[in-house]
Amino acid sequence: MLESVLAQGAFDGVAATAAGPPLAFTTRAGQGANIGQAWDLRTRSALGPPIPDFPDHRAEWAFGLLPDGSPVAAWTHRDRVHVHDPSTGAEFTVDGQPDLIGLAVHDGRGAVVAVFGPANDAKVVVWDARNGDLRAEFGIWLGHWTAIDRWILHAAPASGPLVGLACDTERTIGILDIEREEETASLPSSGSHAMLAPSPDGPPLLVQPDGAELLVRTLDGDLAATLTAPADIGAVAASVVDGRFLAAAAVHDSLLVWDAASATPSRRVPIPAAVNDLALTTDGTLLAATDTGLHAASPQAAA
Repeated sequence: MLESVLAQGAFDGVAATAAGPPLAFTTRAGQGANIGQAWDLRTRSALGPPIPDFPDHRAEWAFGLLPDGSPVAAWTHRDRVHVHDPSTGAEFTVDGQPDLIGLAVHDGRGAVVAVFGPANDAKVVVWDARNGDLRAEFGIWLGHWTAIDRWILHAAPASGPLVGLACDTERTIGILDIEREEETASLPSSGSHAMLAPSPDGPPLLVQPDGAELLVRTLDGDLAATLTAPADIGAVAASVVDGRFLAAAAVHDSLLVWDAASATPSRRVPIPAAVNDLALTTDGTLLAATDTGLHAASPQAAA
């Protein structure tokens, strides 16, 4: 069963760092506006004070780890991009109201990646995640759609200069290299929310649900694993834990966990509420954002 409820409330988003200590970030409904909050899973406690007036759309915020080991949250609010270190409280802002925001590494430094539409004149802007200096700016073709209904895939710092551009209404995911300032790959998409995840032995992996299967692909497009579930998959998560690639998914009233070496789930964790978002931390803790609270469970301890 679930081990604990870290916090009560209606949580709509959760993300975890892809490397380093097990840190996470959540969004939940507050009085009149959403609230952002960082968490340290080593102590199962909040990291820094809550952030008011936080966006509720997943495309408008990002959380990850910089190459120097510092956590960072980036989000848009009222024509400004905010970049915040929850471990120290340091924050800066730059002008702009991008449609999408993510994190990456540019020339060895942490970077905030922003995409501005419309499709026929879209651009990517890259800022230094430490001081807001402009590091790159280039145009991009978004097909026949604007940046709306898209989101940026990233797993900073494990994904390096690579980010993915995904969209619910298109059947491909574009992989951008922000240092080369170009799209380097186009991968098939099931049309469901996907994620970039670190790999234990190479470049990041693309993880996405397709009905009752969880597909794991290399960025060359090769299918690395097909993980099977008993029913259609909802929210997904993945991480490298103790050198093993683990994936997780919400299926009906349970969270399923796979060791990617096997196609069938190795763990099942019952959950009492529908899952809005899911994260898997570097120590193997599952975090489920639900309308009744932020739930935590260890896949190693689940039966």
